[in-house]
Amino acid sequence: MKLPIAKGAKRALLVEGGGMKGAFAGGVLHGMNGLLNATNFDLVVGVSSGACSAAYYVTMPKPEPVKSEKALSVWYSELSGRQLISVFHPFQGKTFLDQEYLIDYIFRNKVRLESENLEKDGLPEFRIAVSNLHSHTVDYVRATATNVFDLLKAATSLPIATRGKHKLDGTTYSDAAILNPLPLQDLIEAGYKSITVVMNSPIARISEPLGFIIGLLAFPRNWKLSKMMREWHHHHFNDARRIALEPPKGVQIHTIAPDDSLPVGLVTTVRKRLRETVELGVKKGEEASQFLLNLFSLNKKKSKGTVKPVKILTSQKSLTLKKVIKKKTKPKKSAPSTRK
Repeated sequence: MKLPIAKGAKRALLVEGGGMKGAFAGGVLHGMNGLLNATNFDLVVGVSSGACSAAYYVTMPKPEPVKSEKALSVWYSELSGRQLISVFHPFQGKTFLDQEYLIDYIFRNKVRLESENLEKDGLPEFRIAVSNLHSHTVDYVRATATNVFDLLKAATSLPIATRGKHKLDGTTYSDAAILNPLPLQDLIEAGYKSITVVMNSPIARISEPLGFIIGLLAFPRNWKLSKMMREWHHHHFNDARRIALEPPKGVQIHTIAPDDSLPVGLVTTVRKRLRETVELGVKKGEEASQFLLNLFSLNKKKSKGTVKPVKILTSQKSLTLKKVIKKKTKPKKSAPSTRK
């Protein structure tokens, strides 16, 4: 399933995953909710754990600080300790990462995702990125009130940590990040000219190729997919960061990312570190929302010819980061498209 083609000046929001590093994205979206809620975007795309944070954000048609705070607290209150991730889970008939606890208990019940709002007028279309295990491509499935919980299970079906797959409407899916953790290029190809990206690691971060053993453990019965994961995961991760620093002509990319490495990793469950990560995200989200609100308003006036174009200067820090990305990232000549 392709992304919807943008007609006119459409805005998109892309939320990266990264396991428990998604706590940063959760904080960012909470920080944005007060000034820049989901109605300011035409399309929201979530990848992996980023889809979980985006799901709460995109189902709030207006700023709702109490609900947003409750959703945010999930990261450090409900997912810390051994509740979500535990080496003891397999002895209890569960996977290391307990998706039933995350989706069926938290999202469906305890901190209920108001899925009925997904089809309300005024809210952006919400697409969840998943890896299609039949076609070996990334699909962008539209989230609805009837499929969103299964979609979130598919999006968080991280190999090794879970069963690595989830079936929806006859198709078997897995975490989109195994093939493309940050599908920025796909949004550009779909015609979006204003893209806000929430990253869960510094923009200068360079991802190394996944090892052979990781690929083997992830897909022991699917050597082709194992090889693709080792070839394309790091390539798309690095290429998206290069694009974010050097957008194509006519495309605005607004990146919200931590300045330094987060205090959490993929599977960190220490409550104190998760809360610290959330707070870092909230601060970034609040700063970004004011900037973006002013920018969106300015662009709207520019489109009506009421203000003069503004020259945007590139900071020395950004120039340095561009050199880092250029030096370390060597895009392959022909990457397979992640859009069907």
